[in-house]
Amino acid sequence: MSIQAWLVRRKIKAAFRPKMPPGTPDAVRLENFDKSLKAMEKRLPGPPKGKCKIEKVNTSDGVQGEWITAKGAREDRVLFYSHGGGYVWGGPKPYREFGWRLSKALNAKVFLLDYHLAPKHKCPAPIEDALRAYDWIMANHPGVPVVMSGDSAGGGLTLAVAHAIRDSGRAQPKAISLISPWLDLTGSGDSIRGNADKEVMLDPDGIHYAADAYRGDIPADDPRCSPLYGMQAGLPPVFVQVGSDEILLDDSVRFEARAREEGVTVQLDVWRKMHHVWHFSAIIIPEGRKAIADMGTFFNRHFGN
Repeated sequence: MSIQAWLVRRKIKAAFRPKMPPGTPDAVRLENFDKSLKAMEKRLPGPPKGKCKIEKVNTSDGVQGEWITAKGAREDRVLFYSHGGGYVWGGPKPYREFGWRLSKALNAKVFLLDYHLAPKHKCPAPIEDALRAYDWIMANHPGVPVVMSGDSAGGGLTLAVAHAIRDSGRAQPKAISLISPWLDLTGSGDSIRGNADKEVMLDPDGIHYAADAYRGDIPADDPRCSPLYGMQAGLPPVFVQVGSDEILLDDSVRFEARAREEGVTVQLDVWRKMHHVWHFSAIIIPEGRKAIADMGTFFNRHFGN
């Protein structure tokens, strides 16, 4: 682990995991998480001026998001990206710098999906938003290879949408990448407790609040909100990256085992001592830049053009 990553982990833990006594109400935990996210959002850098094109999308039929294209990136490749934030936070703007890095690494246009958030909009509303946007992209980019990715809750959304695309008979994406994905809203993975003291961002005692806000009346093990429990057979190649210290580690480990058993080509990279979605810290830490470069290598093998 680089010294930069060590310092970033300390800052993240101080903001997101302050010491709280046992029995602290969920409302207090949620309030701290919300404040930390908003404070982080204010400090996030934008893409470098003059090196990125940003185009907002808001169609009459409800497709919302932004195109992020690094200077010189190809127009005949598309990455469809779903942001994280526990289904209760996030949008294209905080992801612009990251989107620019992805556009450079993949040599492709990046579509940052702006989906409806919980608790006002519950599952399957974000899935429907994503399918609508996917159909719009495919219709407006005939013959252009499309790949999909997402982090944390956006990783879970990406996999749920991939299931829906496959099951509906739509043309599938060429490949999928999942970053620290949240695939199991039941919280049954051993790492939820096993990594509780190592995790620097997510609260193992409070993560169920976001899960309940998103799933509503849908059972927590329904594949629409917990795609770990869905059928994985028939998916395109999948690349998964996760940190060894994350409470969500076992979501990735169990998915890799199930997907491989069902005949999916899947690669799981577990990064030692990395924090949740460390890619977001790429402006500071070399591990973030390397992980994004690895994504570029993976997708470049599958674009086919």
